Amino acid sequence: MFIMMPEANESFPENRGDESPERLFNPRSIGIVTGTFYPKWYEGEAKDPISVDKMRGDLALQTFKSPHEQNFQIVVVDGGSSDAFKKALEQNNIYFEMQKQKGGYSPARRQGIERAETLQGVKVIVQTELEKLSMVSDCIQTASLPILKGEADIVVPRRDKASFLTYPTFQTQQEQKANKLYNAILRTHGLLKDNDPDLDFWFGQRLFANTPELTKLFKTTYQYRKDNTELDKKINVEMYSSIQFFPIVEALHRRLRVESVLVPYRHPQIQTTFEEDNPDFDRKRLTQRRTIITELIHYIRQLENSPKTRLSKVL
Repeated sequence: MFIMMPEANESFPENRGDESPERLFNPRSIGIVTGTFYPKWYEGEAKDPISVDKMRGDLALQTFKSPHEQNFQIVVVDGGSSDAFKKALEQNNIYFEMQKQKGGYSPARRQGIERAETLQGVKVIVQTELEKLSMVSDCIQTASLPILKGEADIVVPRRDKASFLTYPTFQTQQEQKANKLYNAILRTHGLLKDNDPDLDFWFGQRLFANTPELTKLFKTTYQYRKDNTELDKKINVEMYSSIQFFPIVEALHRRLRVESVLVPYRHPQIQTTFEEDNPDFDRKRLTQRRTIITELIHYIRQLENSPKTRLSKVL
């Protein structure tokens, strides 16, 4: 089942029913799961030119202030950041645990989910990247309300036009193109209806109810049987698809309540400036689009029991 917040001229609703958001929303019911991996981060002022680890690590530390100020519960899994960064976490009273299983983005998130689902009072688990300061400071209440009200199982936050204007130009082009193609494939296979709006898959933010049925979707591991093509060599389902994309597709397949919610996210200016017209990041965006779309095709083949799939669940 697909649900969408009313467009309302792309405005952000203050009240979704008889009860005000303030009465429904308890920050301690929110469990934020995130990962850190800044092996070259260092303390102090940024040296010129600033490195990606320094830039993103500084954003992460800035973001960490918001959960504490808003009283969210947060689980951090570190994949091997510098000792200086881990010391900075400790100095800011941030609980973190080291990543146990290597192999990509997904293992850290699964480890974090396993921790978050045991936290007292957590009703909604939020997957986010720490560089997305605005998501944590401005968007979680709006995005979590449908789950807290029992109207949705999963929320995929959706960016507005103003949000995309804060991104690097090439990233915006690639993510909008990728979203359009991903949603079109889902419609072709009956996982979205023709009149359903597109889901903003490439935003990467996910919220879901803290129930065994939902957490299991996000903790499932997959393997991809590679061929010798150049594209196959770049595929790693454990990087993004296993934890961010496949659970949403599976939920649509099961007719769970997936809702798109508009949020007032704004991308950090320092990150946009760093990545604008950067050929390394441009190549990364192209590779992400091509590999994630290929992984989706094989995932749908698995759902349809097609012998052509190269994807399998790890039991």
